[in-house]
Amino acid sequence: MKILVNTTSPYARIARIALGEKGFDLSGSEIVNPWGDTPVLLEHNPAGRVPTLVTDAGLPMTESLLILLWLEKKKPDPTLLDGPLDLVISQAGRAMGVIDAMIHILIGVLQMDPNFGETKVGLRRRRTIVNGFRALDAAPPVITGAVPHIGVLATIVALDYLRLRFKDAPWVEAMPNLDALRAQVAERPVYKSTEPYL
Repeated sequence: MKILVNTTSPYARIARIALGEKGFDLSGSEIVNPWGDTPVLLEHNPAGRVPTLVTDAGLPMTESLLILLWLEKKKPDPTLLDGPLDLVISQAGRAMGVIDAMIHILIGVLQMDPNFGETKVGLRRRRTIVNGFRALDAAPPVITGAVPHIGVLATIVALDYLRLRFKDAPWVEAMPNLDALRAQVAERPVYKSTEPYL
C-alpha cells in the first residue's frame, strides 16, 4: 500500500492520520505535487488530487472521507467513530466545511485573483471559517476512546491548516478551547509526523 500526499493538504492529512491511528505503516507515503500533473498521481487519480491511496492490489482509493469509510470497514478497531455518533459526525462535518472554505479561498487567491478573499464569494467563505470555528470552540469535540474520533481529527486538521495558511489574517479569532484540544493530541506520533508545512 502507498498513499500519495503533499505537505500541506488537509485532506491528505486526514487520511494519513486515520491510517496511522489504525496502525497502518505510513512509510509508503509519497509526496507529490497535485498542481504539477505528477504522472504517478494522474495514473491512479485522473482528478490529480491528494490523497490517493493505492492498495497492495493496485486499486486506487480517493477522497479523504471515503478512505476513512473504507478504513472503518477494513479495520474497525480502533474505531474513529467512538462517541455519540450523531455529534461526532456533526462536528466532523462542521470542520470539513471550514476546511473546504479555506481551500476555496486559497485556490481563488493562488489561481484567479490575489484579492479573491475580499470578493463576495471570498467573504462568504471567510464567514464560513469564522462561524465554523466559533461553533467548534464553543462546543469542542471530546476525545472519548482509544484514539481521537473523526470530529477531533478533522477539527485539529482544520485548526493547523488555518495557522499554516491564514496565521496573520486579522479576522482569525482566539480559540482557547480548540487550543486545549490541540494540546491533547500534540504528542500523538501521527499528529506530529503529519503536521503541515510549506
